[in-house]
Amino acid sequence: MNFEQFLEKYNELDIKLLEREQLESFRDIFFEHGMLDKALELSKLVYEKYPNDEAAVISYADNLMCLDKKDDALIVLYNSEKTAQTLLMEALIYKSDMLLDVAEQKLKSAKELAEEEELKNIIDYELSTVYAEDDKVEESLNITMDLFNREKNLQNLKSVIDNMLMLGNYVDAIAFYLEYGEEYEDAELYFAIAFAYNNMHDLEKSKNYLLKTVSLDSEFRDAYMHLGFLSKGEEAINYFEKYLSLQGYSTAVYIHLTELYRQEKQYNKIRSMVRDVLTNMGIDNDTLYISINALKGLYEVEKIYEIYNEQDIIKEDSSLLVLTLLELSEDEDYVDFVLEEINKYHPFLYDEPSYYEVLSNVYKLTGNSVIKRYIEELEIRNNYNEF
Repeated sequence: MNFEQFLEKYNELDIKLLEREQLESFRDIFFEHGMLDKALELSKLVYEKYPNDEAAVISYADNLMCLDKKDDALIVLYNSEKTAQTLLMEALIYKSDMLLDVAEQKLKSAKELAEEEELKNIIDYELSTVYAEDDKVEESLNITMDLFNREKNLQNLKSVIDNMLMLGNYVDAIAFYLEYGEEYEDAELYFAIAFAYNNMHDLEKSKNYLLKTVSLDSEFRDAYMHLGFLSKGEEAINYFEKYLSLQGYSTAVYIHLTELYRQEKQYNKIRSMVRDVLTNMGIDNDTLYISINALKGLYEVEKIYEIYNEQDIIKEDSSLLVLTLLELSEDEDYVDFVLEEINKYHPFLYDEPSYYEVLSNVYKLTGNSVIKRYIEELEIRNNYNEF
């Protein structure tokens, strides 16, 4: 019987007359086919028939959570008998809402009631993640280390290493991996070890583990980004392009890729990148920064001037504004315009590192006395800061 036929038969039934086993079986079928409202209807019916049954409570609350009805799920759990399972589920809801102190207390209470070792391990794992998210990484590391000593598996190994990395214990993370983790082939684990080696400035080993990462998971996006930064020339370009093809978005990648395209004289790729960024990613501070930086490398001053006049948000972002004016200030056809903009935005640009260069360019071409005064102000400030 296919699902459509099942649905026809189901709609003919009086579900209130069905036995619990059949209700739960039908609920599972609806879950499998993404019909969560139908599944909820059955979960609720089972719960109403067996309000004191832990499994019925958990299934109903879980179904409510799947439909993002967290408040309703909490009411169900609040009104139920406090067991390790119900307290664990409450904790997961509070954790998802970043109420970490409440989640921590619920998990501790759940652990006191838990009898099965497997359930205790689950609670400890969730408690370790709460500690990690609440910047209590030492406590998280202690729990994950205890979990690993109880049960040496991949998940517990990765949890220990992740905590070591968050604490900056890169040497310990690598030593722990070499002692216990080399038998595992796992992309996330390899990426974590690559991160550790990178922070120890062993870039060759970092790159090797990144290559292991993508050999296991060809769509591990961030690995391609880091491979790009660890590579040169066409190889770096290929890694960055792969990162972007996987919907990666990093301003640093775009800026680095622009420079690589320029070095390889692939100017049409820069133009295509600008079109793609502005057309497909929308207009915001980041996309404008990427685009203006790219156009700067092509010396397309007229296009930069056009974008500047069209997009008012440039004037609201000092780093974006100074980048634009810097490029325009290098062209004598636009220097008078830049002079006008400096007089408008001088206080706003005062702390931007590149602003001194903008002023210097304008002064060289105009000899303007106001610009000279601005330059002197910056020089006095810089000398004072150095002193």
